[in-house]
Amino acid sequence: MEHNADDFQENKSEETNGMTVAKPEKADGEMTGVSNKTPENPVYAAEEPVIVQEVDTTVVNGVEQDELLQPKRRQRPGRKGRAVAGQISRMKMALLFLLPLLLMALWTEAAPILSSAGMHGILFDLPGAFKSVNVRGLLQILLLAPILYAGRQFYIQALQDLRERIPSAEVLLLLGTVAAVAGGIYTAVQMLLGKQYGELPPLFLAYIGLCVTAALFSRYLDRWCKASLPQFLDLPSMWLLSGSILVGIVACLSYFYTGKAVVPVWQIAMSVFLCCCPVFLMVAPSIAAFITVTKASEQKILLRDGTVLGDAWETTLVIFDKTGTLTIGHPVLTDIHVFHDGSESGLLSLAAAMLQDSDLPEAAAVRDAAEGCSLPVCTEIRSTPEGWHTARCFRENIRLGSFDFVQRYARIPAETKKYVEQLSDAGKTVWYLSVGRTLYAIFGFSDELRPETPEAMRRLKRMNIITSVMTGDNKRAGLYLGKLSGAERVAAELLPTHKAQLVQTFRKGGEVVAVVGDGDNDAPALECADFGFAVGSGTKTVWNAAQVVLTDNDLRNVAATFQLSRDCVEAIRRNVCIACICNLLLLPFALGIVALAGGPMLQPWMLLTVTVAAAAALSFSTWKLKNRRNRL
Repeated sequence: MEHNADDFQENKSEETNGMTVAKPEKADGEMTGVSNKTPENPVYAAEEPVIVQEVDTTVVNGVEQDELLQPKRRQRPGRKGRAVAGQISRMKMALLFLLPLLLMALWTEAAPILSSAGMHGILFDLPGAFKSVNVRGLLQILLLAPILYAGRQFYIQALQDLRERIPSAEVLLLLGTVAAVAGGIYTAVQMLLGKQYGELPPLFLAYIGLCVTAALFSRYLDRWCKASLPQFLDLPSMWLLSGSILVGIVACLSYFYTGKAVVPVWQIAMSVFLCCCPVFLMVAPSIAAFITVTKASEQKILLRDGTVLGDAWETTLVIFDKTGTLTIGHPVLTDIHVFHDGSESGLLSLAAAMLQDSDLPEAAAVRDAAEGCSLPVCTEIRSTPEGWHTARCFRENIRLGSFDFVQRYARIPAETKKYVEQLSDAGKTVWYLSVGRTLYAIFGFSDELRPETPEAMRRLKRMNIITSVMTGDNKRAGLYLGKLSGAERVAAELLPTHKAQLVQTFRKGGEVVAVVGDGDNDAPALECADFGFAVGSGTKTVWNAAQVVLTDNDLRNVAATFQLSRDCVEAIRRNVCIACICNLLLLPFALGIVALAGGPMLQPWMLLTVTVAAAAALSFSTWKLKNRRNRL
């Protein structure tokens, strides 16, 4: 059964499928039949008066999208992308040779003590004429070689950084490795020639093997949690690298001209470089990121790009989409207002026929309301990303959509203003339906606010982060939504295709912007923003555009993500300080200041001691981060 044109000219008002329908009453200029069926929930009641700032979207809608500014998360240099393929096998190789290397180093250091105590039998010295030959240094070099090969990626990266004049942690590792290997080769050769180890510069080969293995472990953690944050090592690496070179040159020149050096001058330079190469420098950010990603997963926060942990704490503005994000995403058609003695059921069927293939939530609401009704045959059906719909039916052009769209083709009577304002003041989305150049119906849609939305807004405000809402509704409905949700700003009457342009406008104003959305039309805004959040019920397209996914749809986890980022950055800075300070405590030994007073020069056991102390301190810092409670 199909409708004919007369079906739209019935003069009556009725309750259709649970929604209120009304026709205008011309007497006294009043309209009746308006229904404001906004769900009442004490959760939505504002605790204090909310002042909502209106964002002017006229300029945003009126211009074409500019060339996108590079989001903050993508402004890192290319060197930050590390190759992680085969990390596990490389780390296993390094560990396989590190253990015998440490045993050999311990044997080498203990040999002079055992020899002075007369315990020659357990040293396994070469027999006969080769008794004076000491191969322990050579064995350490041979055991270190596979470890250096396993960590070759760091040295390749260091050479690239040197060409770009970047003082990275890899360059620091390269400098320490060159110093240790060069000094190790000299000492090993002298040991083969029969000189006593106690009279030679010490071997730091095992220490470098430990540094490389720790670096490989950090890369393994980065691969597991997808959160490589080497930018936190740039400043410490610059200070350690430039400081070690400057201090080494000054110390060597001072000893050279004064002649007070008790050891070779090059040994002092080697000791300074090794002292400024902490074992856990690269591990410091990786272990903090690993723990933070684990905590995020426990809170149902999926970090598709863990690197946001290093930058998200700088966010100053969060923009929420309305339908499906702040609301549950299932609007209901609650009001129909008809004109010119139209038939409510006929007009509803006409709208449903136009929206059969539309994926907009409001279209689904119309189809649900028209369930059981026979639909007319519409041709030339077209829908735009802006939410505008056109079709032909009964030899007439039918248009359905927002006020800005329909007013271009049909005359909007002045008496509709009061009715539309009443719908808007109740926070309802308003659509217009015209047949030819005549307005026949106004539809009102209501969507329920997520229960946690006001609390999510309050948590962001406590973190001094501005909250904003973007919606295609008119300004009255947008301001109502802002007050109901607790947002500080509202961008109303925004075309869906210009959401990215709105984000660009804020970013050009100096804001660090995060966008939370759920639909395909939100994806460009998420890609344009510094940080993108997708709710778990969102589409695949918006998931792919987001760096963070709220798998349980809880908007309070937006603030939780920022708090995790702040805690992670705080822990990284604390860890880096621990790794550096422990090693720098040995600088007086490396510079020979203690040796001038009759003490020892820098020895491998000293570096091993501070490494153990740093490991203990990092363990405590990691435990503190893991057990830190949510303060929101």
